[in-house]
Amino acid sequence: MRRIASLMSQPKSLRVLIWILAKNAVHPFRSLITRYLQSRHARFDRRAGVHTMGRVTVQELGLSPEKSVRYEATPVNFFHSVVSKLALDYPATVFIDFGSGKGRTLLLACRYPFHSIIGIEISPALCEIANDNINRYLAGHKTSSEIAILCKGIEEFEYDGLSIPAHLLVYIFNPCTGLVLAPAVEKLSRLVSQGVSVTIIYLNPVWLEVLMNASWLKQVKYGETFDETGNSFMPYVIFQSVPAPWRETTEVLPFQFGRWVVARWAFPSISNASSPLVATPASRPPVLQPVTYQQMRDDRTIAQTLSFDGRAIRYASYRGKRFFIDLSGGSFAAYLSKFSAKSRNTLKRKVRRFADYSGGQIDFRCYTTSEEMLEFRRHAIAVSLVTYQRTIGWSLPEDEEFKSRLIEDAEAGRVCGFLLMHADKPIAYAFCRTESDIISYALLGYDPSFGSFSPGTVLLYLVIERLLATDRYRIFDFGGMAADYKSFFSTGSVDYVKVTWFPITAKNLILVFLHYIVLRAWEVAGTLKQAVTSCAVAVSALAARCLPWSPINRGETRT
Repeated sequence: MRRIASLMSQPKSLRVLIWILAKNAVHPFRSLITRYLQSRHARFDRRAGVHTMGRVTVQELGLSPEKSVRYEATPVNFFHSVVSKLALDYPATVFIDFGSGKGRTLLLACRYPFHSIIGIEISPALCEIANDNINRYLAGHKTSSEIAILCKGIEEFEYDGLSIPAHLLVYIFNPCTGLVLAPAVEKLSRLVSQGVSVTIIYLNPVWLEVLMNASWLKQVKYGETFDETGNSFMPYVIFQSVPAPWRETTEVLPFQFGRWVVARWAFPSISNASSPLVATPASRPPVLQPVTYQQMRDDRTIAQTLSFDGRAIRYASYRGKRFFIDLSGGSFAAYLSKFSAKSRNTLKRKVRRFADYSGGQIDFRCYTTSEEMLEFRRHAIAVSLVTYQRTIGWSLPEDEEFKSRLIEDAEAGRVCGFLLMHADKPIAYAFCRTESDIISYALLGYDPSFGSFSPGTVLLYLVIERLLATDRYRIFDFGGMAADYKSFFSTGSVDYVKVTWFPITAKNLILVFLHYIVLRAWEVAGTLKQAVTSCAVAVSALAARCLPWSPINRGETRT
């Protein structure tokens, strides 16, 4: 009870207060509700031709009370309510029931197009009943999922060889004690380390601390459901893992009209910042909180800006182009040949001018190791403090959390940095992230007091020259938003879209719709401005030709 009380000690929101009032309101009618739910479960068994009702004690099952708990079936209403709200990608999800008992949960899962459905049950007697129930059910119902029941302890189950496309949904209705649950959860952590997303629904979480102690899990929901067997309410929790390349971040949607930002909506999100140049996008996690794909390759399958995707709001808030340089094309000289002779000479002249300003030798530095990246961070922050990017929130982060992550990423070979120095003083920086054979321009800036010497252009020129000489990467990804210099230096581009999936709530519906209205209003304003400008040019041209005093009609020419 102490564990459950810890959940109830969470800050009470308006929703929680309403729920408490509702519980008190139904208190006098608990017996009626119990009889109704039991009759519904009996009707489920009767229509399906199965037998899943009734409690079975540990002693009757011949199991150890130190490890096992009695059997009782999952409430039908609860299961459909919680699973349908997860906004799952069902074909990419494997459903596993820890302690599947007589198989009711497996039968309920057949209503959804899961990749496969697996029940794990230690009692041979319950496994026999469950297999019989499934055979009876499938005789009159169709399902696209493969169903299997494994007669073993949940801590004994091995995931090797199990085909899990992207996501594992684990259902637990208090089937065992912590002695069994802890090693079972530990095995799940190995899947997460391999990139599998895991969601756990835990009804009647008696051994909650086992999941709370798993650092790779995050509690994303707490609730209660009516328990007809106990004539009371029973708590449940939902936990979720965040496998790479997804991360917990704070996303921001600005309510912006042109250059004027009237408001910002910041919300916690599970986000993926992978480059759209990566061939295969990662499957999104269940939408238990906002899920953001910052730059998903736009293959035109998401045509609408605002729509519903199952049980989630899908909002494509931005579309753009991601520019890149193909580094497999040969030497730096071959790359420069793509420019016109004038552009090529201009670039070389800027580099020579900066070299002359620096005494004939350019101080260009590259950083990769964790120790080097700490030095890079110190120099880059000194530049970042005076850049205009700082005013719009695109400067190098100065917090300790970023510093710790920078060291971790450097040790894993996922980051590198470049500096342009003058008189041993940093004047321009470029912070890059690496993923496989792609290196991405993540953050950059230069000291505006050196603007007349084009430090940003010089630094980028030297970075490209270095990357082509090392022959380590296949693609140099410019990342971020579109810019003229990216288009100029690039050898190609791909279209991308920023997509966020929101849980369906009144708050999310209102704020997303308001942002959509502001976005469309600005698009309409831009279209009208372009139309007015075109009309004005056309009228001016017509007037110049028709008016008798125009230079054209007097036969005059301009020199």
